[in-house]
Amino acid sequence: MATVPSGSSVGAGPRSVIATWLYHHRQAALTSCEKLFAESVASFLTIMVIGIALALPNLGFSLATTLQDQIAKLNAPPQLSILMEPQITFNETAQLRERLMRRPGIAQVELIDRDDALADFTASAGLEALLERLGTNPLPHSLWVYPKANVRDAGLDQLRIDLSALPGVSNVILDSRWLTRLNSFSELMKTTAVVLFFVMAAGVVLTLGNTLRLAIEARREEIIVIKLIGGGDAFARRPFLYTGLLTGCLGGLMAGLLSFAAAMVLKSPINRLLELYDQPEVMLSLAISDLLVLIGIGSTLGLMSAWYSVQLHLARIKPR
Repeated sequence: MATVPSGSSVGAGPRSVIATWLYHHRQAALTSCEKLFAESVASFLTIMVIGIALALPNLGFSLATTLQDQIAKLNAPPQLSILMEPQITFNETAQLRERLMRRPGIAQVELIDRDDALADFTASAGLEALLERLGTNPLPHSLWVYPKANVRDAGLDQLRIDLSALPGVSNVILDSRWLTRLNSFSELMKTTAVVLFFVMAAGVVLTLGNTLRLAIEARREEIIVIKLIGGGDAFARRPFLYTGLLTGCLGGLMAGLLSFAAAMVLKSPINRLLELYDQPEVMLSLAISDLLVLIGIGSTLGLMSAWYSVQLHLARIKPR
């Protein structure tokens, strides 16, 4: 009866195939790392380009999100300021206030006396001496109208038009327009960041694809030998895929570092701007989740670029 050699084991075939497959992947990954660090200057420049391309849209999106969060915390309800005609008396303005309070869609109406308004203005502007020299008060009586929540969402312009048509009203000012414009600006920033991301992502794919094309051309003879001894395209493709993956991963990490540095530089100007609106300071930083997203995006773009470039150029290399 034949004996089984002590150095073999039953069922080792499938495991050896898997072990061989893992070995080839490990070797391809190690080879890619060695070549990446051997060409340190060129690799660093490519990684820096990827980092900048990903950091710019990420920074714009982060700033737009921070701005929208602060707008949501302003808690400034829309307000309409009704300026009365100069000849309208205080009692007539008070009667109009009572009528507006009974109107549906209006939550609160505040009456501002012209003398009180002038005194507050001169005190805040430091013009008390001017108040003493004024013969008459140039300011009219006014009403501050605060609409209900259902009117805040829609119909503010129509309410302004209706209030402007009231007798004795000189002008109606919608004081929340600046907030709407600021919110629209933040939405524009966010949309611009998204568009910029796709443009920069295309640039990353093209840049890395061109780098890998040069690497393929530099290893043309090696690839021909691999094909001559029976190695398939998958075997020849593997090191380049790992190169693209690793380069994109390091590019995403670089994007995170650049975003963090830019956030630290912009922190003081942003907080000074928030002070003008009596808002608390924000802690601009890079969350771990954001860093992981950048690394994931960079790795995905690197792998996609490597796959496309290798598929395009590897098929053109044929043994003579």
